[in-house]
Amino acid sequence: MNQLNVLKKLQTLVVGFLVFWLLLITPTWMASAAAISNTSNLESINQPDSSLQQEIEKEKQAALDEAESRLDQEAIAAIEETRKAIAAIAEGKTQDALQALERATGKLDILLARYPELGLVPAFTQVAVIDVAPLDLDTVQRLRNQIKSAINAEDFPAARELLNNLMSEIRTVTFNLPLATYPDAMKQAARLLNEKQAEAAKEVLQKTLSTLVITEQARPIPLIEAHTKLLGAVAVADLDRSDAGRLLEDARNYLQLAKELGYARRDPDYAELDQAIKDIQRQLRANEKTASAFAKLQDKFSSFFNRVSEVKQAA
Repeated sequence: MNQLNVLKKLQTLVVGFLVFWLLLITPTWMASAAAISNTSNLESINQPDSSLQQEIEKEKQAALDEAESRLDQEAIAAIEETRKAIAAIAEGKTQDALQALERATGKLDILLARYPELGLVPAFTQVAVIDVAPLDLDTVQRLRNQIKSAINAEDFPAARELLNNLMSEIRTVTFNLPLATYPDAMKQAARLLNEKQAEAAKEVLQKTLSTLVITEQARPIPLIEAHTKLLGAVAVADLDRSDAGRLLEDARNYLQLAKELGYARRDPDYAELDQAIKDIQRQLRANEKTASAFAKLQDKFSSFFNRVSEVKQAA
């Protein structure tokens, strides 16, 4: 099996997982939306906006580029050689398996020199847009209450199902080779092969492949949309102050939506950003200069977005 096949196989697993995930959660959201009254507090942002979709696609591509730039070819090769060793053992080709493990160990030695802290080395990644959360804050609150009730009743499957309905994010999933354990497993498998314990060696290698560590990064879509509205307000501030104020109001609504969906809900920056936007709206109404205030707001917003979107290891 060559490197491309390994990547395709891993990609198939992830895509399959994401497709299954979407199939699982989408009907639930549709049922919830139908069952709950639609008294929207976000009427102004419920309309389709091509610029928002373009920004989401742009952010998705940025997420993919960023994730792929972190992938390590030596880690990919080590995983490929591990799979070759398993296949060789299954075919009774012990010498071929030993040679594959030797090549894998060589790749791992390079990684150990490169990452002496024995951390996680990215080997494969997948990016997907998962946007099933309602825009209506009343509906969001209803779902939140249902989730809390399910948790209080220790009905965790129901809680998990409901939680899926609050996702609106660009999610990056990355599989990482754990340097703290992977090299030792290769050596153990080689030793077992030399001791004529082929099946035991295969079990070690199969178990090792299952220890790839998943990390996740979620970029909240409501924050991307808020940023898009903010940029729009900056662009028209000197031309149409009324329109700029309206766009800023949309940005405030998206910020509130992100908070209610649970993206760093307790972060104090939400209140500070909201106040900064309201201050600019006041300046616009008073026909005051806003360039400096907009620049500070953009800087603070970018810092906030990056912090909320940090990589997290999956539980």
